[in-house]
Amino acid sequence: MLINKCKPFNSYVGITDLQQIASKDDKVLVMNILGNESRKVTPVSHVYSGGNIVAGVQYGRPGVMKTPIGDIPVYSRLADAVAKHAFNVGVIYLPPTAVYHAVAELIHYNKKLKKIVIVTEKLSAKDQMQIRAIAQTNSIDVFGANSLGVADAWNQVRIGGGLGGDKPDELLVKGSVAIHSNSGNFSTTITEYLKTQGFGTTTLVSSGKDTIIQYPVAEFLYAAQNDKRTKAVVLYIEPGGFYEKVALDMIQEGKFHFDKPIIACITGHWKAKLSRAVGHAGALAGSNDDAASKEKWFKEFLGVDAFDPNNPDAVSTKGVFVNSIQHIPVAMKAVFDKRGMQTDFAPQGNLDLKAWFGNDFGLQLPEDLQHPLVTALSPYDKEIERVNKALGAVFLRQNMRNASGASTMDPKTHIAELHGKKVTDLAKNSYEENIYFSLAKMPAQKQDVALINSVLNHLSQVPESYFELIKQAEENDATPNQALMTVLALNGSNDKIEYAQKIVQKFVQLYIDLNLRDLSQIVDWDTHKTVIERLFELKKGSANTSKWNDLLDASDSNALSLVKYMAKNYEVKQAETFVISGILFHLFLPALVKKKISQDTMTDVYAYFNQIALISILSTTEYQSNTFVKDHIKGESDKQTSFTETIFEAVFNYEPDAISLKEFSTLIGITLTNGPGTISAKGAKESVSAGNRIATAFIGFLANTGLAHGGNGFVGIQYLLDSFGKQVDFEPATANIEVQNIANKAATAFADAKKQAKSKGGSYERIPGINHPVFKGKPVNIDPREDYIYKQFAEAGIRNPFWDFYKELVQALRRQKVTKNVYAVNIDAVIATISLKLMWHLYRENKVDEKAMQKIGFSLFLLGRTVGVAAEIDDHRNRGTAMDTRTPISETRFVM
Repeated sequence: MLINKCKPFNSYVGITDLQQIASKDDKVLVMNILGNESRKVTPVSHVYSGGNIVAGVQYGRPGVMKTPIGDIPVYSRLADAVAKHAFNVGVIYLPPTAVYHAVAELIHYNKKLKKIVIVTEKLSAKDQMQIRAIAQTNSIDVFGANSLGVADAWNQVRIGGGLGGDKPDELLVKGSVAIHSNSGNFSTTITEYLKTQGFGTTTLVSSGKDTIIQYPVAEFLYAAQNDKRTKAVVLYIEPGGFYEKVALDMIQEGKFHFDKPIIACITGHWKAKLSRAVGHAGALAGSNDDAASKEKWFKEFLGVDAFDPNNPDAVSTKGVFVNSIQHIPVAMKAVFDKRGMQTDFAPQGNLDLKAWFGNDFGLQLPEDLQHPLVTALSPYDKEIERVNKALGAVFLRQNMRNASGASTMDPKTHIAELHGKKVTDLAKNSYEENIYFSLAKMPAQKQDVALINSVLNHLSQVPESYFELIKQAEENDATPNQALMTVLALNGSNDKIEYAQKIVQKFVQLYIDLNLRDLSQIVDWDTHKTVIERLFELKKGSANTSKWNDLLDASDSNALSLVKYMAKNYEVKQAETFVISGILFHLFLPALVKKKISQDTMTDVYAYFNQIALISILSTTEYQSNTFVKDHIKGESDKQTSFTETIFEAVFNYEPDAISLKEFSTLIGITLTNGPGTISAKGAKESVSAGNRIATAFIGFLANTGLAHGGNGFVGIQYLLDSFGKQVDFEPATANIEVQNIANKAATAFADAKKQAKSKGGSYERIPGINHPVFKGKPVNIDPREDYIYKQFAEAGIRNPFWDFYKELVQALRRQKVTKNVYAVNIDAVIATISLKLMWHLYRENKVDEKAMQKIGFSLFLLGRTVGVAAEIDDHRNRGTAMDTRTPISETRFVM
């Protein structure tokens, strides 16, 4: 080992001046020179440095690397390169497991080697220690690992990595500030920021932030003190390691002299709660080397608190520490002013927000929040122009097997959310409003609800033959979901759906071609008739859309005025479908412009509405006696109803009052979703993953709904009938029923049945609607969804004795010691109790039998879940990949 050149240090340090880090005399060899990263940055470094790279090694692949100033020879063995070229610096781009061997090989073959730059990240601590040992033994300085290299703006030399980006000659401006940074990319960012206050740079060192830093802060500050060009230093510091404290202690102890100001940017406060490495491998927290600890070191050394840009005078002549990189240039200027020092040049640019993209979505923002757009640099300006012309969101394709961008379940409250809204909040909406929300991801405008109702009511005017298919399936003892699947399978993707998709696509393309983004802008469509005629391939004439004229006239939106303009001046095929397509385009255009939805979703909205309307109307009970539905599907009903009212009357066969309608819509809203992990949602997602159409995906949902999932309300109705007695004559909304007595009897009956079953060694039938597996384990269990609705109804004065019975039953089971705790009344019980209350007078009057009542209980669950599943289908179609719901072999097992 050579004699130590730097007496302050106990180890070898060959660099005594920052000018020695990257000089014109350095000759470089690059290992893995043709690798993905090196082949992009090495030619730039070579040109910027005036041709400092003499050779490269690519194991097994000899050749050349072409650069604008000449070819760099590439050898398949290091020994061949050493035999033909002299170099004193080695740069390593090899994978982590190969780095130590490359270092050993470089040192073995080249006795003139003085510096090594290791760009590779994620080296093991063991390999780093071995590299340290072998380099020290052979008097070699090492930079890295996980380094973006070193550079010198005065010498115009860059070695290893991409400091200064693709144009280092523009970014690395000669000046008086040296930079030592744990982050390679921020090294370049800091140089650009410094220019805004008139500072250039001398030497940049990307130290890396693996567990071991080979060229740490102490060595850097020692060399910076000896560099006459450098007047100040910037340290970019991440949590982990005590390198900064070692350096500050050495200065304070007088081991070496340092009198230049330091601007220390200390980041990573968010990592303080972590117990393992994140990002850079050395960025550990919890060992007194977190961001707060490092701030304390610099506060004690510099004698001032963190830099406050609103009070720039509160700095020390020794420097200051900052919490964010944008404060570095202002802090540097404040320290220079404090010391009476001059900047390097006049300020260049500023750090004001220069927005390339912008969309205030029609909001009237205060002046201080309005940021004008600026034209981006070339070639980004052309790309941005192209992106800005596009409409709609673009989602990242990924494996969506057990994931969803539509729904989630709060792990604490166990309340599901759809597009960020809790189902307890969505339960306040009407059925039609939730249908819109599930696909648009935003609430419907009040003035548009009538349009939504009209579209859904029209699409639910299905052929009478569909009801015959349902009837035939039911005669074969099909469950409601099974019967619905029959019709959906036959409906498929019909010609109306395909036509609507084409029309909506043309509407979208027209808005793109005309660059229409401002929805408040008034458009004279006659001025664009040439574009319209070309895109839609129209002939002069008119379409019979008189049925829709009042609705179209009720809104002044451009989209609807376009529909009216085209219907008035041109022949259009399938006029009804054309108008509905135009209305849907109008309804979902704000969501498209705001990038809530994709163009694919916009194209498919008609198909979604079609399937939801179909499932809803076919949930009719006793079709033969339901005159409202018969008139409705023929378009003969003179009622102007909401879709919620339409489906209520279809299901229950009577006209609802306000309270009944609230109970109905609340029940549907609360059952919209239970997250993507439910069986029904998984069935739909798996169908999408298999490449099926929208209708088939709904069939997947229905096929994965059954007596155990969705049918519990079905079973609950029968349990309530048995508990209350089949001949009880009362009005649920007003009668005073002794539900506690009924609950006590039911609890006793269950206890006896349970005891008898156990004595015979058999199983017993559990009570439906209680003991949800998620809501148990505590003395008193509560399903928050059930609890929320019950309280909402109580505040509104809505009574339900069947629900009260369930609340009493779980208490009675505890009182009689049948159970150890109070079970939760779950959402299945809510379905059963609300359904039964809504049907009770029909049951009393013998207008429905028990079987019909059970069907209604099942169908009500399907109505709510259909809407939530529509969101899952759309989400998976936008984000998922083919066959992404398959279970890996590693997760499967064979059972004997």
